[in-house]
Amino acid sequence: MAVMNGTEVDEIVERAQHGDNEAFEQLFARFGKALFTTIVRIVGDVDSAEELLQEAFLRIYRKLSTFDKRSSFYTWAYRIAVNMSLNYLKSKASRKETQLEPELWDSIPAPDVTEKDAVFLQEATRVAIQKIPPRQRAVLVMRVYDGMDYAEVAKTLGCSQGAAKANFHFAMQKLKKHLKEYE
Repeated sequence: MAVMNGTEVDEIVERAQHGDNEAFEQLFARFGKALFTTIVRIVGDVDSAEELLQEAFLRIYRKLSTFDKRSSFYTWAYRIAVNMSLNYLKSKASRKETQLEPELWDSIPAPDVTEKDAVFLQEATRVAIQKIPPRQRAVLVMRVYDGMDYAEVAKTLGCSQGAAKANFHFAMQKLKKHLKEYE
């Protein structure tokens, strides 16, 4: 599908709000992959992320009439997906450590390392990120992987910018602590 500008997205959202299922499918085609990537980075499990994406789009479909365009559709849908991911992690707090899917994470190689070392460091980073508490992990994903500023993170999570900054700070401290042995 071709890239849509904001006006085109608004028109498709409006059609979907009026019951046009094809328009809703276009929204899924346009935004599903990006939301899936964010969800899997937060929950760390492809199968759970697939289910959460389906649930998120079901919720988006049911609540589409309440979308008031104060933010972009993507921001609104992103907020729903992140909140569902955090709720999922809260409900699964007592489960075992998650299995991670390496191909869904960006490479974070250290300078002057061999390819084998870089792969090892990337895996260590993924494991370390999963050890960070869910809300801090979500802020880390939003800032580092999704490139959001603190205002966007705060709006998405419904918290202050100060709380977003604090969560990011603590997430980075914990990440550094977990990766200290690889320095």
